[in-house]
Amino acid sequence: MFARVPEPGVVKTRLLPTLAAADAARLYGAFTEDLCARLVPHFRLVLACSPAPEHPYFGALARRFGCELTAQGDGDLGARMRRAAGAVLATAPRAVLIGSDAPTVGVEAIRSAFGALRRARVVIGPSVDGGYYLLGVRPPLPPIFARMPWGSARVLARTLAALRRARIAPGVLPCWYDVDTPADVALLRRHLDVLATLGARPCPRTVRVLRRLREVAA
Repeated sequence: MFARVPEPGVVKTRLLPTLAAADAARLYGAFTEDLCARLVPHFRLVLACSPAPEHPYFGALARRFGCELTAQGDGDLGARMRRAAGAVLATAPRAVLIGSDAPTVGVEAIRSAFGALRRARVVIGPSVDGGYYLLGVRPPLPPIFARMPWGSARVLARTLAALRRARIAPGVLPCWYDVDTPADVALLRRHLDVLATLGARPCPRTVRVLRRLREVAA
């Protein structure tokens, strides 16, 4: 899982100025902790860290949740994803990459991705914003990490086109969503409210931050 230090003004900047920089950072930190708490009991979780795994924040996460740490390193998102996948595949037959900005992604989605990798060389979880929230790979790594318009709504289409050119048929998971914009936060609120009505509370830290933001706004 890709993770960054929740530093105000550095993470989740597309939520500004709707949210204050400190609140956006606090919300992002809650995403990361909720995902760690949910996934560690079921999977070997490796955090690809930025700026570096030696940062005290990541050390605290590793001690608290029992996850492993590796460096994202330099380069664009594609270079960092390729590096993270290679680091995991050096000691495991399959790797599933996710970001820390999709806090409601469930254990079953990750489990489905690993299952699909028994048949497919690549598995993609499409995101409603035109990118993807999950990428599963097994070696050799596919040619999908270079010359991509990262951060745009064309990433998924360009990735699928690159896979077609390489004659790789991907497994495809159900569509999901990242939380990058104020509209995404509104969707997240509604989703968590519905889950709570159904008796599910997958993101307790995120819920607490959202509740505080609502109280402050009121």
